[in-house]
Amino acid sequence: MQSDTFSPEKPVIREVKFPVLFFILWIISLPLQAQVDVDTSLNRQDLVDLFMGEGVSVFNVRVHGNPASFGSFETEHCRFPLEKGIVLSTGRVSVIPQQNLSPNTSSSMREGRGGDEDLSRMVNRPVYNSTVIEFDFVPLYDSLYFDYVFGSEEYPEYVGSPFNDVFCLLIEGPNFPRPVNLARVGDRGTTVMINSVNHKKNSSYFIPNFSFSPDEQFSHTIEYDGFTTLLTAACRVTRGKVHHLKIAIGNVNDYAYDSGVFLRAGSFGSRGDVNGAMRFSIPFDFDVRVPGTETGQLLDSLAQVLKSNPGWKLAVLGHTDSVGSHEYNLKLSQDRARAVADELIRRGVQERQLFVKGYGYTKPMRSNSEEEGRKRNRRVELMLRIPDNPR
Repeated sequence: MQSDTFSPEKPVIREVKFPVLFFILWIISLPLQAQVDVDTSLNRQDLVDLFMGEGVSVFNVRVHGNPASFGSFETEHCRFPLEKGIVLSTGRVSVIPQQNLSPNTSSSMREGRGGDEDLSRMVNRPVYNSTVIEFDFVPLYDSLYFDYVFGSEEYPEYVGSPFNDVFCLLIEGPNFPRPVNLARVGDRGTTVMINSVNHKKNSSYFIPNFSFSPDEQFSHTIEYDGFTTLLTAACRVTRGKVHHLKIAIGNVNDYAYDSGVFLRAGSFGSRGDVNGAMRFSIPFDFDVRVPGTETGQLLDSLAQVLKSNPGWKLAVLGHTDSVGSHEYNLKLSQDRARAVADELIRRGVQERQLFVKGYGYTKPMRSNSEEEGRKRNRRVELMLRIPDNPR
């Protein structure tokens, strides 16, 4: 708990109150379908269950902070990187679902002005209004991953200032002698915070939302002045062993200007093989060399992960059934793998992150003696390798 005598340098600005008539006209002018809904009624276990995906067992859930500062969210026809999940804020999450017409929304809760030692240590400054969810978990496989977005009212005017609102995704476990923050992006593993991901630094990971105009062209129907693109946190873990994850966010140096971290529903999971690789597979029809349009969502997701983590590698491995000669199928498998790699490159993935190879019919998943087996063998396998250490 920080001292009550602390006097912030930055003025605390309360929420802007619009005249009633203007407010009604503004609401009417918004598209009726576009909206963000938040719900603070879920208990702590239900909140974490919404975040859970496949391959993990979770227990010892703890939540710290004002009950108004965390909850679930869901978007509909809204240009925001996430559709559904949970959100932690330094203010009241009830202010989040509205079009951003103000550069300085603050819903400071002085009754919940607790700090957090881990967050303070990251920025070497006092932290206030912290909200924390933490739990123990056991992964079934060797990889851990989940999706998140960070947003804040500190953008853009306090970029580079001491008011560097911060959050962390701290993991502890057998692979981590000391807690490691998974909230990092870029080649140098930059920690995600106001001063490191914004319209000036690491701008490819940032989405500005500070037009402060009811023009739908700029509206994301969310209060924060800016937020990151969809980011993926991932690392190697030890299957069957207890790990601990702490998700925390706090105001730095004052109580003002809300910030929040959004976590995608169902994205916290463990998947892979004994080598810690996430595996995916794209099926191909007989003698077809290009992936179908139904694979677009998978390729979009993989491209986003690879762009967010330039140090990661993806193996793109082509396979065929046994119909035809060895030479023909080897070329066919290479063409399939190359076509998938080209689709990822078209989405912004660097060539150096891809290992592309065709195996022909030498590595079947099923017997080629029947059509069902041959169908399973016509594929491109994708193996996403996560480094032993996140950065």
